[in-house]
Amino acid sequence: MMLQALIGYAERELLVDPDFEVVGVRWLIPLDSDGRLACGPIPLTENPDEKKPRPKKLARPFTSPNELNQGTKSHFLCDTLERTALFLDAKAPEKADARRVQHTYFQSLLTEAAAACPHEAVSLRAVTSFLESESARTELHRHLIDAKAKPTDNATFSVDGVRLLDADALKSFWRARRRAAVSSAESRVQRVCIATGQLTETLDTTDKIKGVPGGLAVGTNLISFDKDSFCSFGLEQAQNAALSASAELKIRSALNELIERSREQRLVFNETAHLHWTREPVDFDPMNLLAGADENAVASLLRSVHDGQQILGIDANAYYAMSLSGNGARIVVRDWLESTVPEVKRNIADWFNDLAIVHPDGLSVKHDFKFGALLYAMVRAELDELPPALPTQLLHGALRGRGVPLPQTALAAAVRRQQLDQETKLNPARLALIKACLLRSPNRKETDTMTEKLDPNSKDRAYRCGQLFAIIGRLQLLALGKVGASIAERTYGGVATRPATTFGPLFTKLPAYLKRANSRFGGSGTNKQKEIEGLCVCLEELGGIPKTLGLEEQGRFALGYYCQLAQYRKDRAEDEAAKKAEELTEDTD
Repeated sequence: MMLQALIGYAERELLVDPDFEVVGVRWLIPLDSDGRLACGPIPLTENPDEKKPRPKKLARPFTSPNELNQGTKSHFLCDTLERTALFLDAKAPEKADARRVQHTYFQSLLTEAAAACPHEAVSLRAVTSFLESESARTELHRHLIDAKAKPTDNATFSVDGVRLLDADALKSFWRARRRAAVSSAESRVQRVCIATGQLTETLDTTDKIKGVPGGLAVGTNLISFDKDSFCSFGLEQAQNAALSASAELKIRSALNELIERSREQRLVFNETAHLHWTREPVDFDPMNLLAGADENAVASLLRSVHDGQQILGIDANAYYAMSLSGNGARIVVRDWLESTVPEVKRNIADWFNDLAIVHPDGLSVKHDFKFGALLYAMVRAELDELPPALPTQLLHGALRGRGVPLPQTALAAAVRRQQLDQETKLNPARLALIKACLLRSPNRKETDTMTEKLDPNSKDRAYRCGQLFAIIGRLQLLALGKVGASIAERTYGGVATRPATTFGPLFTKLPAYLKRANSRFGGSGTNKQKEIEGLCVCLEELGGIPKTLGLEEQGRFALGYYCQLAQYRKDRAEDEAAKKAEELTEDTD
């Protein structure tokens, strides 16, 4: 189904003309009508202001990979510099003879077209004249070296300012030539195309997909076989997964387009590109909302699901999501999802509801967390600190809904970062992710607390321990002011994993803290003492402070700690006292 969905997308978006393909072209070689170089090669880019400008997308005449991979042929009008201008790769001298043969074939196509298209003959002969001149090619090579061009860069030609790829007569010539080639191919061996189910001539090798993260710079293959152990029934190369040239072109064009779009949408994480599309166009795309998390759009989605209303533009058409990366010369499909737009819409709404967490200021609840922000909340600096498969598992978990648990590796990474982060333990994206992982855990119990805000009636010992630790930390602030390393910075990890043994030393400091806090902020120490005593009584009723906390308990500890501090910030008197305390030093009375 994946191949058929890609073909459908290519047809829907009109990405493919069966006789032409869209490719990135890096250079335009300008000639005059006498076949002389008009100036140096002109770089072609989509956006010259980009840090690394991408080559300009142009439609060139399509040649089947079956023909190209014979090693003797080339594309018409537009091909690599090594085939068009004999700009050879000095690091691959073993390919030089093959490139010369392909260069000769490139010229023969121009000569054939000149005979068939009298109105374009002057321009075509100007190009062949230039290519036949060794001195002219040498001059071009000097320019290309100065411009740091690569032999594998695609190039095309213009004559007197007119680009050959734009000539209608040459397009018609190529279509007629392709029709004749298809007719002659009917007598060759035919097989059933795995994508279309049609009996047709199929490809020995497929062309390369561009821009696959982790793949080769020259491109990556979706289908390829290079060892006898991968072959069966006497079939070799890509004939083991037979594709027609037309189907392969559509699949390749769709992937190239979707991979580029995933980069623009910042949906490439850990060398994996996350693609998504629908059978029919929609005005609202759930994946875009996951990536961007626009506040108004998230709110509109949640309202529509709550009210049972459809967002304009959504119907019951198919929704596809695909995650892929490169492994050397081959593509690895990491995950594949086939669903419907309404179902994915509901799943994304559930995702944002599960992420809902009180803002650190305690005044509002935040739902709209960007997917990238959730990932960065689990790392110190770079996403490659995460397990390679984690972003893909998390993203597809969001798309598949509450029936699929989120990966434990995500919870473990978020909890660990919470313990190690010395700068802030109040990262709402991190706590939102912890909460979502806990809500979707198959181990969840009714007594486990995972609410958006502070739950004053919680029966969860881990959650209550988090609250207690937050209160002791607040008491230290009121008593000592802003110190070099607070209790949270020094002992959070110990209390979150071994509360029974780590709370003991902290309790010995409470009398001094209570006295100092009362002297600085009248009655504040007494208030904190009541809160601490109340929590201790509650914990005793629940079985006492636990000796150790497991992974999910550490997550609930973090939620109790975070929600308690958010509640303090919501209380104006508490917040003002904390701000005044931060201005004091330990030696200030």
